[in-house]
Amino acid sequence: MKKLLALILLVALLFGGWYIASPWLAMKSLADAAQAGDTAALEEQVDFPALRASAAEQITEAARRQQAEGGVMGRIGGEILQRVGPEMTERMLTPDAMGNVVMVGGLAAGLLPERLRGQELSWDVQRDGLDHFTAEGTFEDGSTGPDLIFARDGIGWKLTGFRLNDPDEPRE
Repeated sequence: MKKLLALILLVALLFGGWYIASPWLAMKSLADAAQAGDTAALEEQVDFPALRASAAEQITEAARRQQAEGGVMGRIGGEILQRVGPEMTERMLTPDAMGNVVMVGGLAAGLLPERLRGQELSWDVQRDGLDHFTAEGTFEDGSTGPDLIFARDGIGWKLTGFRLNDPDEPRE
């Protein structure tokens, strides 16, 4: 009976350790692979078709907002974005390109307001059950940063999407 109880306790401790540590380990592993330009590791840690779909969805939404908000120029810009966006995501969201983006300092850095450029991001993990978690980024000044969305893959995790939040809006 003592052996069974010890085994149950060991399994519970292992599961608890995995539950707490695995998201952080997945994020570190992803960052290390990108910084090293290890495309094989990136292919294992990122679901590129899902990531491209996430990017395409956000580009479409941004184009719709631009068309709705801004007269003739907004409609033209939105239309261009809708046409060029899918091709851009296909070319930019590959293992090789992801490694290069990290090496040069980030593709989205130029899209950030001037006050946020160069600020470090801190991350918080928000779980959505056992199969998903979101890494919520926050800039040094407290502004809302991007979110990285992960899905469980066996006992590991794969990056499946992201959200580029408005830094001036509080997180939902």
